[in-house]
Amino acid sequence: DNSVSQALKPSQWLSVQELQAIPAVDELTLERLENMSLEKGAELLQQVYHLSQINHDVEPNFVPSNIQVYVPKPNGDKIVAPINEMIQLLKQKQNFGQDEVTIIVTGLPQTSETVKKATRKLVQAYMQRYNLQQQQQQAQKYNSESDEDNKRQRTSSEEDYSEQAKNANTNTGDIIVIDLGSTLTNYKRYAMLDIEKTGAKIGKWIMELTSELQLPHETIHMIGQNVGAHVAGAAANEFTRLTGHKL
Repeated sequence: DNSVSQALKPSQWLSVQELQAIPAVDELTLERLENMSLEKGAELLQQVYHLSQINHDVEPNFVPSNIQVYVPKPNGDKIVAPINEMIQLLKQKQNFGQDEVTIIVTGLPQTSETVKKATRKLVQAYMQRYNLQQQQQQAQKYNSESDEDNKRQRTSSEEDYSEQAKNANTNTGDIIVIDLGSTLTNYKRYAMLDIEKTGAKIGKWIMELTSELQLPHETIHMIGQNVGAHVAGAAANEFTRLTGHKL
């Protein structure tokens, strides 16, 4: 509201004791907020936010230097590397990107167990989506090669899964997780993330990825989690500016 622009002195809306109790932004970890009640946490963030605005225009200034990237495999393993090393590793991976490629940009601090679980479920959902199509292809091959006796021995759960796969309107594919969230280790980094510059770096990397691996841009899909959604949008805009193509 308009109170932000009125440049009130902190002592006009906070007592000296309250002002002294506010932690430095560097000390305000996400774990600390997560362990507070919603009401207390919201009150603290409001105080920190308004305090930061008084006679001071805050500009985002955090741009991660080398974000970790990982590519999950169906067997549970991962290919993990800093973003500037990942393309060379993917070049060595047989058949990578021959179908769809979904790029997930995380945007919540991975230091939180709650966030780790949510991110894991998101990745697993895409793995299942792609593996479902692979199961469909295998089922079709199985049906064409098996005799009637073998078909009769299939369990009801296999039949259900095959039917589910048949109805899955998707392609096979690979997943790349750009783990921006792992760089957001405290509230200050989260609040001060420069979305445009961070997105531009990722957009340039995607351009290099499509060029080096000869991936058609039509097969690249991007989704973002929390602030990662804004970064994904900025990355897509940069990709379009550099290539003339839209993701």
